[in-house]
This record gives sequence, C-alpha cells and structure tokens, in this order.
Amino acid sequence: MLALLIAIPVMGTDAVFIAVPAILEAFSADSGGVQIAMTSYLLAYAMVQLLYGPLSDRHGRRKVLLFALIVFIAGSALCATATSLGWLTFARALQGIGAGSGPTLARAILRDRHGPEESIRMLSYIMAVFGVIAVIAPMVGGVLVEQIGWRAVFVFGSLYGLVCLILAWVRLDETRPAEWAAGRGIARYFHSYAVLMRNRNFMMLTCANTAIYGAMFVWIAGAMFVMIEGMGQAADAAGAYYAISIVGFVVGSGLAGRLQARVTPLQVIACGIVLCLTASTIGWAFSDIRSPIAVIVPGFAIMIGIGFVVAPATAMGIAPFPEMAGAASALIGFIQMAISSFTVLAVGFLYDGSAGPMMILMTALSAVSLVFYTPFLGRLRERMISR
Repeated sequence: MLALLIAIPVMGTDAVFIAVPAILEAFSADSGGVQIAMTSYLLAYAMVQLLYGPLSDRHGRRKVLLFALIVFIAGSALCATATSLGWLTFARALQGIGAGSGPTLARAILRDRHGPEESIRMLSYIMAVFGVIAVIAPMVGGVLVEQIGWRAVFVFGSLYGLVCLILAWVRLDETRPAEWAAGRGIARYFHSYAVLMRNRNFMMLTCANTAIYGAMFVWIAGAMFVMIEGMGQAADAAGAYYAISIVGFVVGSGLAGRLQARVTPLQVIACGIVLCLTASTIGWAFSDIRSPIAVIVPGFAIMIGIGFVVAPATAMGIAPFPEMAGAASALIGFIQMAISSFTVLAVGFLYDGSAGPMMILMTALSAVSLVFYTPFLGRLRERMISR
C-alpha cells in the first residue's frame, strides 16, 4: 500500500508526459505553453506538502491522506474533461494538491513503523516497487493515447486514485503515536521547518538529493519530447522505450536496499551520484545521434544511479527526526518538487529537437549534487581510514 501511495505522482508525471504531444496538438499550443500546464501540477504538488507534513504530525496520517486522495481523484477527473489549456492548468494544479499527500505521508508512516535504520532499507525496497509502477504507467499511457486519446490518461489516474483511497480506508491504521500531539498547537509543527532548515546535515543531504531528483524529472519530461517529436516515434513505442529506462530505477533501488547490508548508505549514495554524472556526460557526447538507443542506454544508467540516491538520501534525511517525521518528509518533498518544476520548464523552453539540452541539464544537476555531497565524501574517507 505504501508503494502504491508513493507512486501516486507517477499518474501525474510519467503517465501524463507521454500525452504532452497529443495535448499540444489538441489545444494548438507550443511546447512551452503545455509545459506550463504540466508545471502547475508540480508547483502545487511541491507547495502543498508543506501543509500535509505538519497537519499529519498534529492530526494523524490517516485523516489527511483520505482527504487528499479525494482531491486527487477530483483533479484527475477535471483534467479528463478540460476544454482549454487554462482549464487543464487549473485541474493539473488540483491534481497536484492531491498527489502531494502520497509520498509525504507514506514516508512518514514508514518512519513511524520501522524506526531510523530499518526505514532506510525498507524505503529502497518500496521505491523498487514504485519503479515497477513507473515502468507500467508510461506503457499504459502510451497505449491509451494511441487507442483512445489523451483524456484517457487522466481517467486512468482517477481510477488509480480510487484504488488507493479504498485501500487506505480499509487497511490503513493510524501510525502516528497519539502522545506526539499532546499539548502542541499547529504553530509548533510549522516551527519544525525552521529547526530542519538550521540543520546543516539535513540541508546538504537534501540539496544533493534534490539535484538528482531534478535530473530524474528532466528525463521524465524530456525523453518523451525527444523520442516522439524529435525521432518520430509513436506514443506507444516511445512509452515502451521509456519504460526500459525506468527498469534502471527498479534495478538501482533494489540494489540500494541489498547493498546497505554490506556498505553504508553514504557509500551507496556516492556511487549513484557518480554514475549519474558519468552516464549523462556520455549521453551528452552522443546526443546528436537520432536513435532511441542513443538516448535509452545512457538514460537506463542514469536511472540506476538515481535509484541509488533517492531512497537512501530521503530516508537518511527523515530518520533523525521521529517527532517531526511528517514535516521532514514534507520539506524534502517540497524542495525536490519546487526545483523539479523549474527543470521541467527548462526542458520545454530549451528543447531543440535533439537530446542535447536534456543531457546537458542532467549533467549539470548531477555535478551540483556532487558539490553538495562533498562534505559527506569527507566522512567516507575518514571511515575508510579508521577501518
């Protein structure tokens, strides 16, 4: 159930971005205009997490989650009935408001139940399941776009949200300990953000994580444009190619969980960042080759690296703050999605028909991640010397 909840944003990203060329044609808009409609989802998704975290710390995970899932279902349904780009932009924002609850609250629930160390390993395995859903979603989206039309993608999202709502209603118990809310006003929970932002380790790790997360969204938003618009692939074929790259995320997340029994999470994250930087640089070098293989091979390697980074870095960020797990999860999610929304905009405005701009952005973001991660590399050296 937690894996399904964490994967809710996939219904608004991976499954939807494959429909962007069809939406562009339907509303006679340019790529930048359609990306604004797509970005409204990401911005709403980012900002609302800052509410969900403290509200769930104060009032419990279950109530907040059920309300947000209803909003997601309604937003998805409105997207399916949009008759203008403005309507779609508004509906996408509503969809994002609902989707923001999934990862934020699922990560907090995981921390509630499994503690600091086990939650790091468990999140890697959950993200592997998330990756499987992310593989299936664009393939389903591509088939729906080709056979029915772009509106069917949003109907699919509504149905997915309904399944999550039923599961949460029937199966989810409240996990936040009741004593955490005793004697605390809601303002105390929002104060948690100030505490977290003053914590240097939390912020450096979150920034390194965010840069890699932003690279993932560059790939999600850009790969479809490159293969459909730039290389003339059909939507269902492009979805299949894209799904191959997402298998890399499944592999990376699964390996990250297993490797943590042998090496530290810091080492796993370092390997992931270096792999992302190396693969995106190679992809940049071969970006003039107009073949899906030239895009998918480096994309596959990049997604393995992202799988190494996102789950361990996210869980490590939340682990030291049990009484503000919701706020920590929300702040990480907000920073990730706020930056990612701008990277998606950059993909739309820089797109030139080739994979070049996409690969350059991913290379730059991987390099930024490595810079923020540098202090943790020093700790790795100290541990190796001490051994």
